[in-house]
Amino acid sequence: MAAKRLIGRTLLAAATLAGTALAPALAHAEPASAPHGSMMNLSVRGEGRDDLRSAFLLCEPAGGSHPHAQDACSALRDVNGDFNLLSTGNSTCPLVYRPVTLTAQGRWQGKPVTFEKTYPNECVAGAATGKVFSF
Repeated sequence: MAAKRLIGRTLLAAATLAGTALAPALAHAEPASAPHGSMMNLSVRGEGRDDLRSAFLLCEPAGGSHPHAQDACSALRDVNGDFNLLSTGNSTCPLVYRPVTLTAQGRWQGKPVTFEKTYPNECVAGAATGKVFSF
């Protein structure tokens, strides 16, 4: 009985030491895909309390819950992940003021991305960002 208790305590001490030795190395470890990964949470928020849509966009390879992930990733690739440079060209939108706020948070090719901008309506937002916020 005493031998079993001694073995149990020895194993517990060994496991504790092993965990302590690995902790500093694991604290600075990053996932293999993190340095070049492109993934972000996107949202479109309207005026109403329940007027919120969101999608997860993953690039390289394109995926996530975004219905147009391939097109969105391609548009972001063209502007090197700078949401302020997105554009679909000229567009005619109605002069209706129903503001929407677009937000993006995540990483583009390993670099942090934060974007938030309010547009006068969804048509103007779509003309400014193309398929990126089209979900």
